[in-house]
Amino acid sequence: MSYRIDPALPVDREVHRIADEETAAIVAVLEAMPEGRQTAVHAARKRLKRLRGLLKLIGNGNKEFHDRFNVLFRDLQRALSHARDADALVETVDRFRSDGKAGPDDLQAIREHLTSRRDRIVHETSAFDEARAATLSDLRAAREAFAELELPDHPEEGAALLAHGARAMVQKAKKSLKHARKRGEADDFHELRKALKYHWMHLGLLGDMWPGASSARRNRANALGDLLGELNDIANMYDLLDAEEHVIRAPESVARFRKKLEKREKALRKAILTRADALLEGEGKKLRKKIGRAMAKAGKAR
Repeated sequence: MSYRIDPALPVDREVHRIADEETAAIVAVLEAMPEGRQTAVHAARKRLKRLRGLLKLIGNGNKEFHDRFNVLFRDLQRALSHARDADALVETVDRFRSDGKAGPDDLQAIREHLTSRRDRIVHETSAFDEARAATLSDLRAAREAFAELELPDHPEEGAALLAHGARAMVQKAKKSLKHARKRGEADDFHELRKALKYHWMHLGLLGDMWPGASSARRNRANALGDLLGELNDIANMYDLLDAEEHVIRAPESVARFRKKLEKREKALRKAILTRADALLEGEGKKLRKKIGRAMAKAGKAR
């Protein structure tokens, strides 16, 4: 099972293969849940993101199909996300507790509240069972739809399709970066995070067809995505504290925690803007020709 397009094979065949493998894997893990619910949900959400990454790469080949299933996979991710989101808030507190700058009990009241909240969400089995049943049903239908999706099978048309999708995501990331630098809103950084995550997936799907050292660029994109993920966790923590500070009943601890969040947020934003500039500069140029040459070379060698 490989989440990478073989340049020696027709694009339509490879898209069908990858989509089939990803949907089958999600169905299998949600049906059996061999390592428990949390692990199964994490694996399912990860592969749903990979399916959306594939869709965004080939979306120009059938925009109606892209729009339909991009929304479906997004909604399925959200339906399965509640427990994971609650767990991420606990991890955010632990990140600050382990940095050596907070006393052992400084954030204890906040952590206890978030842990209790997470456990309560995890044990809401009826809601999860409904979400899992709907996800399984929708994924089986999506698997059949992908098998019938018509895409270019000629190498030149396939190269053009892949280049269009990959270049469009780079442009989206650049636009989000511009907004993040100019306005600095949390939503701007969130949009940058999503675009860079899909860019990272596209680097994986295209592999050596991408100009330059794609593996090194993919590592840089992944590291940047981690920073953006941490920044997003901080934004979510602000929302949680605004809504539930009165329930935590530890105003001094919350006030100190907010100061720590603000300091880390400032450092993250500065690092993200610098790294994103370096990563995206010149990206996407000559992509169509590079992909076409890689396909032609792989076809001859096969």
